Amino acid sequence: MARRHRNDPRPGDEDFVPLTDTERRAHADVLSRSHAGHGCAEQAAGLCQAGEYYAIVGEHDLAEQMFRDALDIEDAEPGAPQAAYASFLLDRHRHAEALAMIAEARKLQPDDPDVFLVIGEALAEHDYPQQAARWFTAGLVAHLGQLTDLIIDDLREDFDTEFLSRGRYRACQALNLPEDHIDALVQELQQHNAATADVH
Repeated sequence: MARRHRNDPRPGDEDFVPLTDTERRAHADVLSRSHAGHGCAEQAAGLCQAGEYYAIVGEHDLAEQMFRDALDIEDAEPGAPQAAYASFLLDRHRHAEALAMIAEARKLQPDDPDVFLVIGEALAEHDYPQQAARWFTAGLVAHLGQLTDLIIDDLREDFDTEFLSRGRYRACQALNLPEDHIDALVQELQQHNAATADVH
């Protein structure tokens, strides 16, 4: 068994990558206690991450408690706990509750691209492509403002723009919608990446 170096990332560290259920549980345990009592955005984020890891290891009741605790933190990133909880609820086939949570997120007028990405991906994964396309598009608007001037470099240089555009493209494809300039940029980027991979 390899000996852990004192400088190796440990459970709870930002760059710790848990590979086993034991490590995921340990990571979740630390995250659930991080910033305890501070009522800050970081505490809410830690609770949501803990909830996600508890869900992965099958501790669904504990996971749900993490998300509910995060919802109670007033200084949380607007819409972030709602997005994480909605994704969990969809995975648990509790669609009505999830859609209600998404509606709550919308009322909070989020501006963090991750909120739009989490909700968009969850909706797309659970067969709500129309709503997913709306969230991905809204995320791009919140992140960039004007979309008519979007160019390929915007996708290459900013992961949020790329991921939101890719999610939107897939949702629009599922809906058989006519291609627009954002879809064309995603295809151009995919072709460029494929060509680059072939070279290497």
